Amino acid sequence: MTQEANDGTMQPSIMHKFRASVAQPILHSILHAELSQAVYTAEHVESLGTKLGVEISSRLASEPGWDRYKFITNIVVSQPGPGARMSSSCVWDSNSDCVVRESFVSPNIRCTASVFAIYCY
Repeated sequence: MTQEANDGTMQPSIMHKFRASVAQPILHSILHAELSQAVYTAEHVESLGTKLGVEISSRLASEPGWDRYKFITNIVVSQPGPGARMSSSCVWDSNSDCVVRESFVSPNIRCTASVFAIYCY
């Protein structure tokens, strides 16, 4: 944990602020690595979603300076076909909290990962 984690600060320093521009490539690489050969099956969708969520949260939590963030990961895996719409929102401190999303679509599977990064005071 960084020194910042014990000093009672109410906002992350500029160097330790969660940035979607840093998290986005992490989500992208995990989704593409895990799903590029995947085929949707109802029997495996729950375990696949759990695996992706755990891997994404672990990778983000290991980033330097993000140890005071709590990551809420939402993974939606679906079969390809006619369109689907999704929406989510959260009430938070816009100075320190953030959301990042990444989608993966192939002829065999569709996945959207959303991560809400909440700064813990």
